Amino acid sequence: MLTALVLSMSAMAQTKLTAAQQQKIVEKVNRSTSAITSMQCSFTQTKSMKMLSKKMQSGGVMYYKKPNKLRWQYTHPYDYTFVMNGDKVNIKSAKSSQKIDVQRNKMFRQITDIILSTVTGGSLKNSADFTVEMFKDDRQYFARLYPKKKELKQIYQVIEIYFNSELTMVSSVKMLEKTGDATTVTLTGVKTNQPVNEKVFSVN
Repeated sequence: MLTALVLSMSAMAQTKLTAAQQQKIVEKVNRSTSAITSMQCSFTQTKSMKMLSKKMQSGGVMYYKKPNKLRWQYTHPYDYTFVMNGDKVNIKSAKSSQKIDVQRNKMFRQITDIILSTVTGGSLKNSADFTVEMFKDDRQYFARLYPKKKELKQIYQVIEIYFNSELTMVSSVKMLEKTGDATTVTLTGVKTNQPVNEKVFSVN
């Protein structure tokens, strides 16, 4: 009963924006994110699995450089690094390393596009891939992205992107999968438009 009441109150606190309000907010976010040439931060990831009661937590660092360079590195509780540099991707773990040509793998290309666009906020204008709805609660604005393409629908029910109070960048992303599993990534210590060593994007 208490859980239902809390969920009900939470839902009531969320206000869906009108089409005009949404357009205004999306334009503001796009102006801010378009001005970002590089980003670096720490992240915390929490994954809830339908079959497990305990949540799994991990964390690491992220580096981004416009237009399509990304390093997503888990540093705890395990070592795992995803590096994208243009059409090339390198995935490294403590035991293996794998190189992928994104252009030859349609599904992988779409996934990497989602990673880039959600981190930067660019997915709000990606109308070919998502139906976007904007909301406001007591603390912040957030967007719900519903996949349009068949391949993405097979993986995700909805992706939620939360923005900082100034609407200048993404603060967290929540991905709800078709399986019922959910992953939330929170970005902290974000620095933008500062030099990033090209070596962090090496895929050799």
